Amino acid sequence: MIRERTRTRILVGLAFAVGPLLWPLLAGAAQAHGPVRDELDDHLARLVTEIRASVPDLGNYEPFMVLPVLHDERGYRVRASDLLERRLATALAAQGVRVIDQATRQRILEDLQTCYTDEAPFCRARDVVGRFATAGGILEPSVLSMRGGVEVRVKLVVAAGASELTAGEILGTWSVVVPPPALDSQRDLVPALGAISYGLPPAAGDSVPLDDVGELRVDVRTQDGSRAWVQIDGRVVVPAPVITTTTAGRHLLTVTAVGHRPFSDYVHVPPGGIVSREIVLALGVGTIVVTANAEDALVYLDDQFVGTTPWVGREIEAGRHQVRIERIGFDRYTKSFALEHQEEYHIKAILSEHPGDIVVTCVHDGIQVYLDHARGGPVGGCSTGEALTIQQVSAGKHLVWGRRGSHSSDTLTVIVRGGEAVPLRLALRLGSAPRSEVGTNDEGWQGRSSRRRPDGLYFSVGWVAGQAEWQMDMLSGPESFSLEGDGPRVATGVYASGWEITLGADLVFLKEVEGIFEGSNEYFEFFVDLTRYFRRDKKLQPFGGLRGHWNTLTFRDPEDLYDDLSSDAVGFGGHVGLNIRLGRKSSLEIGASYSYTGRRDLIEEGDAGVVPIAVIEARDWEFASGYIVLKVGTG
Repeated sequence: MIRERTRTRILVGLAFAVGPLLWPLLAGAAQAHGPVRDELDDHLARLVTEIRASVPDLGNYEPFMVLPVLHDERGYRVRASDLLERRLATALAAQGVRVIDQATRQRILEDLQTCYTDEAPFCRARDVVGRFATAGGILEPSVLSMRGGVEVRVKLVVAAGASELTAGEILGTWSVVVPPPALDSQRDLVPALGAISYGLPPAAGDSVPLDDVGELRVDVRTQDGSRAWVQIDGRVVVPAPVITTTTAGRHLLTVTAVGHRPFSDYVHVPPGGIVSREIVLALGVGTIVVTANAEDALVYLDDQFVGTTPWVGREIEAGRHQVRIERIGFDRYTKSFALEHQEEYHIKAILSEHPGDIVVTCVHDGIQVYLDHARGGPVGGCSTGEALTIQQVSAGKHLVWGRRGSHSSDTLTVIVRGGEAVPLRLALRLGSAPRSEVGTNDEGWQGRSSRRRPDGLYFSVGWVAGQAEWQMDMLSGPESFSLEGDGPRVATGVYASGWEITLGADLVFLKEVEGIFEGSNEYFEFFVDLTRYFRRDKKLQPFGGLRGHWNTLTFRDPEDLYDDLSSDAVGFGGHVGLNIRLGRKSSLEIGASYSYTGRRDLIEEGDAGVVPIAVIEARDWEFASGYIVLKVGTG
């Protein structure tokens, strides 16, 4: 107790002793505070004067709302934001500009508090300006520290109340540099959340409490110098570098850049502290798949040989690359592209092939050489010991033949490769007919022999439809019957020099005969045809021929009988039609055939299948049909 009294007496004594000495300094400082803030008023008044001069119809946008200073370009908060707002409103009032009342302003700020809390410090007034239905214009100030003072910027934004302009439209931006100590970057600028000062009473002064607030600084470097993007807690994505204020605690930091491996980690920001992170993003890897219309073409990646087509490159560093594909006889292919991290990039190259040459040597003298068609005449001549070089022939398949007078050579198929010379030897077929009908059809066949159907084995499949007629003796006397039907046809034949021998089969399902044969009736015909084709060098080839056949007729469930009636017989006939060439070894045949069997017995057999129970005679059995088949050659 005695010690406390002694301590108090000592402090009081010191105050009386030192007080007279400190009073002039304290009084001078108090007097200096007023002129310093008056200087701030002067700068803001000049700023408002410039706004009035730049916008003559400023009265159309009254009343105005002045937002507190939310941030500067780096995310800094102004400690004296309420002071700046009040003094800016005072400067506007001195110019005769009406400012919205405090109660309305407070209600609007409370409505916008969520925006600034969630997005701070990146939420701008123009992002939500359409909600300011009570104001004509909005002054959005911001600050930026610089040498020689603090730059105060004011942005004029149109609110919803101004119907002649679009809400959110920026009419202009003005700025003024305020030198210290009227507004000092060290004293008046502190990191803070964008909404932290909302609702603070004026008695709290110009300062903003720093409890539970910290600063996060993120600097990012990429290997190729591309721009990186920073995301904090999955809310806002901004370009690096970033200096921002945030609540103290743990935050999720995510950094991405094109062609680089993403970075993601937690960072702890202490209250009132500053946390700096320097992040280096490594380039990612991807896959490149290269294919081309030319196999074994050389593939170069960034001027380095890596393989031949088709080529797959894995674990390729992401970023900008160039692929070059080369092959002798083809034009070079080059493509530049950007490979993303974990991307599979496909390149399908189409290389243009160069023309080549055909070198023709002749066994006989005076041979005129033709290439592909004869309408343009011969491309040159060659003789024994004197070769002919046909230059600049397009790559691909070509036909070459020779002719001298009434003699001609065989037509040879030549495959020309880009930049290569193909040797060829021609010899006349002595006694051969002149090649006067040389031409070109749609399939690229040239010359009479090449336009004719090749000899060989052919398969046919199609459909046949016809009508069967016959006579039988009934109780009432002789009667004639007629049944229609249709079914499939399959056949195979050997073709040579315009003649063809064909083995085939028709299965025809006949209709019912009401009151007599009401079951499913079938007619099976196995035939052998000998066919002659005419106009063999044309696409439309008529044909005709003879046929012999063995057939089976079956009537299911006949009336008044227990078992089926069946009959086997042989006969003869003929056929005619038209062959339509579709390709070199494919065609479509449309024709009509006729089969005749003089007499046949319809036999009903018992269960034993040996002893006939009933025999019915059918006379003059005829089957006339039309058919269409697809014929394809093999080999």
